[in-house]
Amino acid sequence: MASRDARSFHGRQVFRWMYACRELDPKRWTDLPAALRADLIVSAHLAVGRIVHRTPSSDATVKYLIEPPGGGAVESVLMVKSGRVTLCLSSQVGCALGCDFCLTARMRWIRDLTPGEILGQVALIQDDRTLGDRRFNVVFMGMGEPLHNYDAVMSAVRTLTDADGFGLSRRRITISTAGLAPAIERLAGEPRRPKLAVSLNATTDDVRDRIMPINRKYPLGRLLEACRRFRERTGDSFSFEYVLLEGVNDTDEDVTRLARILRSHPAKLNLIPFNPVPGMLPFRPPPEQRVNEISKRLLDLGTRASVRWSQGADARAACGQLAVLPGERGAGALSEMGPRSAAGPPSRRATGSRTSWGVRGS
Repeated sequence: MASRDARSFHGRQVFRWMYACRELDPKRWTDLPAALRADLIVSAHLAVGRIVHRTPSSDATVKYLIEPPGGGAVESVLMVKSGRVTLCLSSQVGCALGCDFCLTARMRWIRDLTPGEILGQVALIQDDRTLGDRRFNVVFMGMGEPLHNYDAVMSAVRTLTDADGFGLSRRRITISTAGLAPAIERLAGEPRRPKLAVSLNATTDDVRDRIMPINRKYPLGRLLEACRRFRERTGDSFSFEYVLLEGVNDTDEDVTRLARILRSHPAKLNLIPFNPVPGMLPFRPPPEQRVNEISKRLLDLGTRASVRWSQGADARAACGQLAVLPGERGAGALSEMGPRSAAGPPSRRATGSRTSWGVRGS
């Protein structure tokens, strides 16, 4: 607004129209001066992206293939369970962390999403499912590592929780991380702080190094120290996620070490049986009986452990199955997969000077 010699409070009005009212036509922003509206009609670029394809699952889960305004494609998921609606969002096109059990890693990192492109997933799904004012939850567990795109994700969180934005409680939002320890500590200082879920997935550095390359930079001791600092600084509880891989991290010794970790770092543990992707990922989940044995033993050892059976597996929409692969609808520029890397994204390219409004912008 300042760049247009307009009063600053008009910015809040525009924000409310775009997000709370979901009206993206400046002609309808009737509480703005006519001259300002005329200027915005000509100069503002509003873009929300588009839904390219929907893949329904037998359990009412729907996977969305979405093309954001900045190019490429991401997958997002709507889950409904016992009347509870959850939107699983992507924060990046691809991912740089290279976890062996996650299909997104096969894409490599392509680019970060902007705050508006993250919010665009919410807006598109909300309109597609006519959710209206119905409350929903948001989990950043889709494509990408949310804390690798920290500033954009937190900007999106602020809009999601703003009364003039999507109006969600911060307790309805969860960020899942593969273990970027410094970013976990930074998150502890956020005033509008979402819930935190940490993907543990191994009880020794040797195993975690092999299946999660980020562990070579932030090993278990450093990660657990960041979790301890997060809890001490915020008073918030958090959760550990543990993808069960048969013959890799499901031994009796792993169960004993898990219980020891949870005694030192009180948290809820979600056990997630691996979701297979035949011909693409070289792992299997433990048999259901073994999963239940692990859960029971952890409970007997005094932990807060539960099994989280993923939704949407038959639509390749479950945990670890999201990816836009070559030849798929909406793959666009993702024409080639390359080697995975634990390194961070390359330097950002300079952006153009064109004004960008609407769900695309920050």
